[in-house]
Amino acid sequence: MRLFQRKTSPAPITPGMPVVTAEGRLLGSVTGHDGRYLQCRIPGDERQHFIPLEAVRATGEVIRLNLTYREVLSIL
Repeated sequence: MRLFQRKTSPAPITPGMPVVTAEGRLLGSVTGHDGRYLQCRIPGDERQHFIPLEAVRATGEVIRLNLTYREVLSIL
């Protein structure tokens, strides 16, 4: 018998969703996204930051990254 794994699409990314780093630290919130980048605002910093979508581990009620806080800061 052959088993099939049901593939589900990730939850949609919407503005205002919290963005959490790999260690569970709140990074900021989503302000938008395109086909390649997650646009994020970090509290205390008025600039828009762009995080590659490859860094997103999971979506749901929050955006979970596969990068630590230090790793995120190093690519911004």
